[in-house]
Amino acid sequence: MESTVIQQKSGIPSQTADGKTRIVILGGGFAGVTLAQRLERLTDDSVEVVLLSSENHLVFSPLLAEAVGREISPLHVVVPGRQMVRRTQWSTARATAIDRADSQVHFVSAGGEKGVLSYDHLVIACGSVVDLSIIPGLSANSFPLKTLGDAVFLTNSLIGKLEEASMKDDPAERGRLLTVVIIGGGFSGVEVAGAVNDLLVRARPFYPRLKDDRIRVVLLHRGERIVPELHTEALSEFALRKLRARGIEIRLNTDAKEIKDHAVVLGTGEQIDAETVVCTVGNTTNPLLHTIDLRLERGRLKTRPDMRVIDTSNVWALGDSAVVPNAWDGKPSPPTAQFATRQAKQLAANLARVLHGEETRSFSYRPLGMMASIGHHNAVAEVCGFHFSGFLGWLLWRSVYLAKMPTLLRKVEVAIDWAWSALFRPNIVQVHLSRTAVRTTDSIQLVSPI
Repeated sequence: MESTVIQQKSGIPSQTADGKTRIVILGGGFAGVTLAQRLERLTDDSVEVVLLSSENHLVFSPLLAEAVGREISPLHVVVPGRQMVRRTQWSTARATAIDRADSQVHFVSAGGEKGVLSYDHLVIACGSVVDLSIIPGLSANSFPLKTLGDAVFLTNSLIGKLEEASMKDDPAERGRLLTVVIIGGGFSGVEVAGAVNDLLVRARPFYPRLKDDRIRVVLLHRGERIVPELHTEALSEFALRKLRARGIEIRLNTDAKEIKDHAVVLGTGEQIDAETVVCTVGNTTNPLLHTIDLRLERGRLKTRPDMRVIDTSNVWALGDSAVVPNAWDGKPSPPTAQFATRQAKQLAANLARVLHGEETRSFSYRPLGMMASIGHHNAVAEVCGFHFSGFLGWLLWRSVYLAKMPTLLRKVEVAIDWAWSALFRPNIVQVHLSRTAVRTTDSIQLVSPI
């Protein structure tokens, strides 16, 4: 389908003091990084691109579950931002407010220094944040999985629970330590469930005292079928069968009512004793969007078809931050990495057109498909109308994400990690993120963890 042409209401923007047009991008995720890379190709040195991100790296989130399962090194699911862009100025800082009247972004650096950055065009690609207040006790007693730190802490905790269980004599205590509850049966939930189960089962032979104990992984899903994002119900049923065959308990139409210190209380009143709870639901509006007086639809900025935010002339939005209409089917684009990267490429072209006084075009994209790994060399996939499952789906899943991994170095490192994990037992090192004890004249002082 041909892209609809959007009439440009604003002319060529005013320039900065040094004569350059400044485009500021808020967010260093898939959308922000892809946009910066494409702008470098479509514009010249008269355009200054500045990217603000609270981290100095991009998290390749589709492989976070692989890092949890120690299939790959945690450091291999992140890519330094400055290695992905050339002309773009990558600034590790957190945007705190947007002043549309003066075309400025207020920010605070990693070191706490506050500053203000002016812009000619602003692109909001800051994504969503995790809301752990949706269930009582969730914030204090669960692990989210959105950052590299989340993956490292979760794996450390899982290995720590094995260590602790191996020292317990009470079977009930061991059972609680070896139980993991995962909330949410979407793509992230099933991938984490498969990865956690594989890690614990493969690591258990190193703990002889636990050979007769049950590894219990429980997946709670409030819907009628897991991975509801898949259009084909048969693939959801396949995933359900495979996960259950691996011993994973799947509770459909089940809500978590409360998370306690050592248990999960279900909506039915049943209690599951567990030491580890993983939350894969609860994405909500980035607080930054509340600092800008613009219309929100279900917590996201509403845009025109060309991704310009409604009621603005020089503010754009994409990815999880925006409701972008897709001209291909007339529906809002889903908040996925696949759509974020495609939107970024189209938006870069639109910004280049605006800078040359040309008309912008609407976003139009036909999705290629969806896929999810479910552990133990199994995956489900819908690609270009074809359905794959089992080992073939898993090979396709790994091939696609290896191809999408940024930089050649990371591709090689991930490929080596996968080959290594196929031949050897998982790495069960528990990485303590604390510094060495400092000896003083009177005592030994433990330095605070980092």
